[in-house]
Amino acid sequence: STALKEGDPDSIRVRPGFMAQLWEIIGGVDKGGIIVREGKDLKSPQVSDRLSTGAIVKELILEGDRLCFELSTGAGPATGWVSIVLKEKVLCQRTSSDDWTLVETPAPLWQPSARGDRKPRIVCLHGTACCEKIFKMQLAKLLPKAQGKLDLVFLEGRTKIEAGPAFDTMQKFFPGCPNFMYDKVALDSKGWRIYDDPQGALGWLQQRLKELAPFDGLLGFSQGANFSLMLAAQAACGLGLPVGFAVLLCPNAPGFVEQVPELFAGGPLPMPILVVSGEQEGYGAGMEPVFEAALKQGLELDTKGEDAAAAHVVKLLARPEVLVHKEGHVPLPRDKQECEEVVDRIVSFILASC
Repeated sequence: STALKEGDPDSIRVRPGFMAQLWEIIGGVDKGGIIVREGKDLKSPQVSDRLSTGAIVKELILEGDRLCFELSTGAGPATGWVSIVLKEKVLCQRTSSDDWTLVETPAPLWQPSARGDRKPRIVCLHGTACCEKIFKMQLAKLLPKAQGKLDLVFLEGRTKIEAGPAFDTMQKFFPGCPNFMYDKVALDSKGWRIYDDPQGALGWLQQRLKELAPFDGLLGFSQGANFSLMLAAQAACGLGLPVGFAVLLCPNAPGFVEQVPELFAGGPLPMPILVVSGEQEGYGAGMEPVFEAALKQGLELDTKGEDAAAAHVVKLLARPEVLVHKEGHVPLPRDKQECEEVVDRIVSFILASC
């Protein structure tokens, strides 16, 4: 198996450029544009702003009559899902069969963020069935070390959880606190982590990040780490807001890569990413009851030769830094000395990456 180890900082593998189809919005003339939704499903939440008639967008994903786009020119959301045809009326049309835009990735792709004199600003994404209050309690040993050096901003999930194993667990330890998630989680046929609507969740996250901008990097735990990885991949493709670095606390086996393959098709992600995991973490970490039930029902776990789920995440990175503590699936280890080492490493990593 491939051991978890730090990558060679002098070896930056650059993602190649790729071609993206352009579309023109021709519908919604009498309504100020066409409706944009957060996800592919026609019942997914509607974005407040319409995509203006005459806007030009880049095609990210095309599934049937639903187009996931990135705004190129015109007014409207930076990204989202629209219908290209509705009730036999064409809303979006390709600019021409030969009119594509080259999405380039300069070499080296990653550069430290230009933040001037302000402190590094990091958006923090929590785990499943969590919230800002809980995540701050989980990071209680980090916050004092970050004070005066880092600006940590907490972004709560889009969906409230009111039942289920994750809800029960978090209510046991944090009674009365609200519980949120970025997307509904599941297992694929390998026993790896996947989501119900990752494209919709990413679209929602991009909208929220735009509201929180400027920011320099991401810090996520568990589900938050998984979506931080996908947001970094979007940035590397030029499909989302820039992400200068990321700290991934206990990411899961990335089955979601197969759900959004276009984000990882260009090779390892170029920005520096710190992956922190625990020796005692299993592939079912964070959703043990569901995982154990699936094994009893015949799920055959495919580790692909890796004892640690986080090892599969490290393989997706061009310049990873890896830190493994002796505990399990926790944002920070409980052992005082190990916790201090992890906290110091996180702060020093972020400061060095800006």
